[in-house]
Amino acid sequence: MLKLLHCIRQLFRRRPPASGLTVIEYEAVSLIAYEGRAAYERAREQAEYCLSRGSEAGCRFWSEVAVEVARRTGKVNTGRAKEQPR
Repeated sequence: MLKLLHCIRQLFRRRPPASGLTVIEYEAVSLIAYEGRAAYERAREQAEYCLSRGSEAGCRFWSEVAVEVARRTGKVNTGRAKEQPR
């Protein structure tokens, strides 16, 4: 699953973000489109994976994507969106 997300992410990185969206917002919107309700959990999994591989920048990126997904899907009030991955 992580390999699939990596491939999808690489496809989107080759294209410039849609007009008016930051890279974080673009990734969040793309993840929501592909994963639906599981987008937040997938972003958190990616953040944890990056952290386990020693990529602090990747962890930070995916954590921000998770926060953006949560904001766009109404999960902001759950408190988990601001949490750092374990």
